[in-house]
Amino acid sequence: MVESTKFWGMAPIILKMSKDPTNFYIGRALWFSITFLYISVVYVVQNTWLYLDVDFQCHGNISKTCLAECYENHFTRPVVGVWYVVGFAFSSIFFVMEFFVSQTVHKQTKIFKKASLEKEPHGPERNTDHVDTKEDEIFDLSREKPLLIMYLVYFLIQWSVQVIFLVILIHYHLPLIKKPIQCSTHMCHGPYACVLLGTQEKMMAIVLLATLSVVIMMLCIMFFLYTINTYIVMGHKST
Repeated sequence: MVESTKFWGMAPIILKMSKDPTNFYIGRALWFSITFLYISVVYVVQNTWLYLDVDFQCHGNISKTCLAECYENHFTRPVVGVWYVVGFAFSSIFFVMEFFVSQTVHKQTKIFKKASLEKEPHGPERNTDHVDTKEDEIFDLSREKPLLIMYLVYFLIQWSVQVIFLVILIHYHLPLIKKPIQCSTHMCHGPYACVLLGTQEKMMAIVLLATLSVVIMMLCIMFFLYTINTYIVMGHKST
């Protein structure tokens, strides 16, 4: 009951964080959703790869020692560990970017409010409505180039991470379940014909992660071009 109360107490904070503080970055809530979806997908699909040592079996009269050696000989690279690292990198990059953006937004808001108060006439003729903060004036990309560069670098980094991850999935992880496994080592002469149980579920997990990576790459390209276009449009308006 207490955990449920804590969760629903955090919900308004998460919703408030997902609101766009600028007038040009319309995809902030979308990236919050994608980050949550990405972590959830990695958590779900990794279940089919957790027990590889149990799913890996070889035909014939083979000892447990040779079976373990064949297993280590086939899985020379980590699988689930790579997924964890990519999921952590994806979410960490996003929240680091959000932290710096929120700091910039807070700083610019204070500067703008201070400038508005200095321009405000003092005395009985003071107009309180004049101090209202206008986001269009605060978050103008033509004047906030560091913020623009931050977004562009963020999209490039996320795109690069997904490209590397997609290459790993297709060229390293997928062949582990598609190619036939023939085991013959120095200590265990064979060859032994080995199989991996649950290949369809494992392949579906890889396909799902690869599809999600392609979607994220497309979104990064779209938002990258959108941000540049918005900068150009706002630059023309300011001139």
